[in-house]
Amino acid sequence: MAQYRDVELNDGRTVRVYRPPYSRIHANVAKRFPEPLPPVITATNVTGREIPGPPLVNDPTYRAEHARWEAARNEEVDKMGSLFMFKDLEVPADWDVETAVGAEMRYFDSSWAPREGPIGRKLDYIQWDVLSDNENSMRALNAVKEMTGIDLQEVDANRASFRGEVAGETD
Repeated sequence: MAQYRDVELNDGRTVRVYRPPYSRIHANVAKRFPEPLPPVITATNVTGREIPGPPLVNDPTYRAEHARWEAARNEEVDKMGSLFMFKDLEVPADWDVETAVGAEMRYFDSSWAPREGPIGRKLDYIQWDVLSDNENSMRALNAVKEMTGIDLQEVDANRASFRGEVAGETD
């Protein structure tokens, strides 16, 4: 099974894409971003012992907190995955995120700032240059999928065999 693929971007550049260690990435992110737990209402029985009820997964505060957690977790997995995918990538000395997108980003978000340090600069380069459009993102992701060793045609055939979203009553 290949460990990397060379991918041609739509501007003619070629980048080497590695298969990220997703199980390690997810374990690291799970440790740093623990999933919030839904609130539980407890009842006290006649002996004074507290008995937990079912988790309140539809609690609006919990749902909002869970949505924030999920977005933060996904962003962190994406950042780590991108760095591992492009571990050999060298940022050109003359590339500057401030010049590339600084004014535009500050127009929409006055608190936006370039990431710090050489790894932050590399992550900015990956985000704002290498994967700046959907076509390049898909080329890189397809290379990673091909490296998993899974027959993607079989996956697509299996996916097509499932019924779509169905609304209606059941027996």
